Amino acid sequence: MNYIVFSISGNKILAKEVAESLHAELGKVYKKTFADGEIMVKSSSNVKDKDVVIVQSTSKNVNEELFGLLLLLDSVKRAGAKSIKLFMPYFAYSRQERVSWTNEPVSCEVVAKLVDTAEFDDLTCFDLHHPIIEEFFKHTVYNKPTTSLFAEYYKDYFKRNNISLKDVVVVSPDHGSNTRSHMLSRELDDVEVVILDKVRPQPNRAEHLEIEGDKIKGKYCILIDDIIDTGGTVSSASKLLFAKGAKQVLVAATHAVLSKGCLSRLRKAKVSDIVVTNTIEKKLDSDIKVLDILPLVLKELK
Repeated sequence: MNYIVFSISGNKILAKEVAESLHAELGKVYKKTFADGEIMVKSSSNVKDKDVVIVQSTSKNVNEELFGLLLLLDSVKRAGAKSIKLFMPYFAYSRQERVSWTNEPVSCEVVAKLVDTAEFDDLTCFDLHHPIIEEFFKHTVYNKPTTSLFAEYYKDYFKRNNISLKDVVVVSPDHGSNTRSHMLSRELDDVEVVILDKVRPQPNRAEHLEIEGDKIKGKYCILIDDIIDTGGTVSSASKLLFAKGAKQVLVAATHAVLSKGCLSRLRKAKVSDIVVTNTIEKKLDSDIKVLDILPLVLKELK
């Protein structure tokens, strides 16, 4: 394959890693904002007869990033790209995949239809918020799990800290993370899974219900989710887990949105360890571990 790899802003470091691993060219992107607020995004590299890879999450300045991506896709197609593989490690609006409140749009489906207007061969995302999102597209969509990265991390973590897997429980903060929790459990020798019931009285506010029995008492709890944003879900769940006798609460989340105040909220919740992936690239405190999704991206390209 004659690859050339692009990223506008969302995953520049990851795109560079991909290009280096494939011994491919790292494409140059020209971006301009006009006086009236309109933007121009195009390739500054020759893509004719090349296999284009675009790696672009949409997490900061989301709406501009989405539109810029559409422009770049149009640019490389018109410039004669042989093929176009699109990676959106973090897909914006994914939590708005259904109607929750009166008169709400299904924003995720609207965004999917917009992306669908572009010409590309297929789309790869990681840990989409809900499987139904794949159905919003006409294009082929690959929704890849990151569970293997977290399993590797925790096997090493427990070994270093002399913790037996018999003392570990994987906790799903709600039924939406049920599949993800069971996948991680299987990779950790089938440790027990506990699923919490979550109610959300309003957006960005979570309240957890009671856990029956003593499954948590004296256990190291891995609280795993796809997105960590305000930290409300984790804080609420951690409070409940500690009240039920948890020894430690460890937090794993694929997409580190980490809105303002989130980390402070997590530290007040007394979680022992936070690990995320680099689907969203941002500068994080040194005590937060970041797992690289590069191997998962390369697996889709080789």
